Amino acid sequence: MDSYLIGFDMGATKMLCGVLDDKYQVIVKNKTRTKGSGNEAVFSTICRCIDECLAKLPSDGPRPSGIGIACPGPIDDVDGVVRSAPNVGVANFPLRRLLEERYALPVRLENDVNAGVYGEFVAGAARGKRHVIGLFPGTGLGGGIIINGELYSGATGGAGEIGHMTVQTDGRICGCGGYGCLEALASRSAIAKDAIAAAAGGDAPVLYAEVGTSLRKVTSGVLKRSVDGGDVAVKRIVERAAYFLGIGMANCVNIFNPQLIVIGGGLVEKFGSEYLGVAERVMRERAMPSLADAVVVAAAELGDYATVIGAAARLFGADRP
Repeated sequence: MDSYLIGFDMGATKMLCGVLDDKYQVIVKNKTRTKGSGNEAVFSTICRCIDECLAKLPSDGPRPSGIGIACPGPIDDVDGVVRSAPNVGVANFPLRRLLEERYALPVRLENDVNAGVYGEFVAGAARGKRHVIGLFPGTGLGGGIIINGELYSGATGGAGEIGHMTVQTDGRICGCGGYGCLEALASRSAIAKDAIAAAAGGDAPVLYAEVGTSLRKVTSGVLKRSVDGGDVAVKRIVERAAYFLGIGMANCVNIFNPQLIVIGGGLVEKFGSEYLGVAERVMRERAMPSLADAVVVAAAELGDYATVIGAAARLFGADRP
């Protein structure tokens, strides 16, 4: 091939860079911890991660022809600006211009979850499908929508906020300010809050022994060890979150009539079919039968690099699965 593509995931805790060939295979990769706060410090970290990745390429091989970068939070597609990403520590961040000036390459910004869903579409669990919903429960609960083979962005680029559909009108408050959002009930953060409450009350001794009452230490792996160790209360909390995820999935089935729902993130990776099975059962109970019968539910396949692959693939502009 004549050139490679750079895909990049600007995460709150780590940054991932990959150089891809035209088959969306990652040729070289690099990972850097996200350090510092503020536009200047974050940009420096991004460049260091990219430079270290490029240094791994053969000196006599093709050179990259563009950079696709996935960002958390709202972005301005027209100006190439990250409007706000508080978990990373940037705001009104003119990332596209800065990268184009430094690397003299075309740059495209994409929402991180949209990029992850698109990565699964071109190279993972959703390959070959034309109508796809992606859900990634984690710190929040991100979503992505592919309609007739194209990533749906909406009127202003903000489509796919599936985590903020209301699934319980009198439910707990969400980070967005609403009540009873899917994210507030089915994200890993929501599970962690309830699990820590159980640990503090003496109902999750395995969890308490590992993390005490430290919310920030509760990862998907910690939750899995808690359940495997016999914390029945935590098992029920995870199942309740999967139940609400299934309600959200049913709503998506009724609205979008997808061929496939792909679920990604650490909860799926750690709990597998015992978690997905609850969500799928609830979805099939609550969605219109004729639509539920047409949809397949699958776990994401590409792990952390789904976002990197999707961000690079979006450089093509149109789908090329």
